[in-house]
Amino acid sequence: MIITDEMLAVLDQSSGPVGLLECIEVSHPNWHRVLRYIVNSSDPMDLTHEDGQTFTYSFAPLNITRSNEEENLDQKITAAIGDVGSEIPDLVDLVLKDPVRIPPILNYRAYVIGKYDLPCTYAKGLEVIVITRDWKGTSFEAQAPGLNDSGNGEIYSASTDPSLEGFYS
Repeated sequence: MIITDEMLAVLDQSSGPVGLLECIEVSHPNWHRVLRYIVNSSDPMDLTHEDGQTFTYSFAPLNITRSNEEENLDQKITAAIGDVGSEIPDLVDLVLKDPVRIPPILNYRAYVIGKYDLPCTYAKGLEVIVITRDWKGTSFEAQAPGLNDSGNGEIYSASTDPSLEGFYS
C-alpha cells in the first residue's frame, strides 16, 4: 500500500485537525430553519449525515473547541460564530422570549476531507447551556444533557439524617 501525502496529512494530527472538515448544526423548535455551518470550506457543501440524509452546509467564520475527554459520553463543545448579520441574534431572542425555556440543540460532525458520505466522528444532542454575544459574533457552549447532574434522587436533611446536624448549625 502506498501512503499518499493526503493520507499522511490526515494521520499526522500534531498541528491540529488537518484533513478534517468540521461542521455544526444548531436547532430549536421556535426557529424557522436549522443553522448548518462548516469551518474550512468557503463554498456551500452537501454533507451526508450518519442516518443517510444529506444537507447543505454554508460557510461561516467559525471556531470549534471540543472538550478534552472524547472517550466518554461527557461531551462539551464551544462554537464561536463570527458575525453573520442579524440572523443569529434574532434567533437567540426567540429562545429568550419564549415563556418555556427550551435549550437549542447543537450537533457536531467531522468528515475526512474528500469523503463526505459519512462523518468520521460526531456528537449529537448537546444542549446549548450558554449563549454569549459580543462585537465579534455569537458563542454557543453546549454539553451533553445532564452532564453536571449528580445525586441519587434523595433529599437529605437534618430531620431524616441526624448526622447532618453539624452542617446546619
